[in-house]
Order: sequence, then structure tokens, then C-alpha cells
Amino acid sequence: MFSQLSVEQLDVVAAATRPTRLARGEVLFHAGQECQAFHCVVSGQVKLTVSTSDGAERVVEIIGAGQTFGEAVVFTGRRYPVTATGLLPTVLLVVPSAVVLDLVAVDPMFARRMLSGLAVRLHTMVDDLEAISLRTGAQRVAGLLVGLETDAPTSGTALRLPASKAVLASRLNLTPETFSRTLRDLTTARVIAVQGRLITVLDLPALCAVADVEEPDARGDRP
Repeated sequence: MFSQLSVEQLDVVAAATRPTRLARGEVLFHAGQECQAFHCVVSGQVKLTVSTSDGAERVVEIIGAGQTFGEAVVFTGRRYPVTATGLLPTVLLVVPSAVVLDLVAVDPMFARRMLSGLAVRLHTMVDDLEAISLRTGAQRVAGLLVGLETDAPTSGTALRLPASKAVLASRLNLTPETFSRTLRDLTTARVIAVQGRLITVLDLPALCAVADVEEPDARGDRP
């Protein structure tokens, strides 16, 4: 997002930006708080959640290193619609809203990069909503694993789930029991092997069939 800024513009951003640390389970901000900044994750993970009508927590998004969150709220001037909590010990950069809005006013390319990032996130959220609304629990879990396998450096690599099973279940709008049962069913069928949070895909075509997606074919030179 900041890669094309001039040295002078970067100096302005850096002077206003401050690092902050979150412990695991520590809340950065609550839904309803006034938005005064957006955030970039340097290391660790942050979960964005909303509360359901019965008081349960629903995971909307998991933000990892190199990702940002809160940009859209900066533009609207509204309050945060989600609660942000550290999933792991996390280091963040806090970029004040005023600096972002000033940059948008003077640098159209910066505005375009921000809008591009927001558009990608919007499409991702639409895809997620479609998956939750139209796909079975088994399809959602298998789809998550297909995505992890596609991003793995080598075929057959043991994949580490990006968060706890309970958090991932909430992200997929499933109960933890349904998530775990689906993993057991896939293990029994010898589609995957599970060791704690490590998952090894044994039969990618079968996993794709469960997920009802085409088998990824863009693996480049991966063995």
C-alpha cells in the first residue's frame, strides 16, 4: 500500500505511526468504539469478531502478518463494527486516520491502492458469504483445506491450521463439533492425516471432490 509513496510522504506516515503489541486474548478495540486509525499486522494474528443476538462470538476474519484492517472504517468515519483481539502475541502498526485521509487527498495513486485492497476484501467476503449460505459443512471444511494445500510450498507438506479449530469453526459458521467430525471423516476416508493442528493432504482430488471445487493446477514447479 505504501510502496509508491515518496520519501517525504513516507516520513510523514512514519512520524505519525506507532507500534503496539497485543498479548494473546488481549482486545485492541471493541465494536462500537470510535475509529481513530487503521492497523497493519507485523507479526502474529488478530481475529475480528461480532456478537450474535444470543451473545455468542462469531469470527468474521483472521488477519495475519502483512495484512491490514480498519481502512474502510477510516473512510466512512463510523465506529468499528467488529472487535479486534489478538489470537497470538502480535505486533501491530497503528496508522492514524488523519494521516491516511491527508495522503488520499494529495496522492490519487495511494487512494487507488487503498480502494483496490478494499475491493479484494469485499470480493472475499462475498465469496465467504456464498460459501456459508450455499455450501455444506463438509464442503466448507474441505474448501479451507484445499486453500491451505494450494498455498503450501510443496505437495504433501504437513499444513498447520492458521488458527485453533474452534476459531476456524466459527469463521466457517460451524460448531466446533461439526468441524472436528468432518476432519475425522476425512481422516477415516484416508483423504487427510491429522496430528493436532498439522494436516497432511493424502488425496487432493478426493478432497477437491468433497469441497466441490476443481483441483488446483497452478502449482508451477512444485514437486
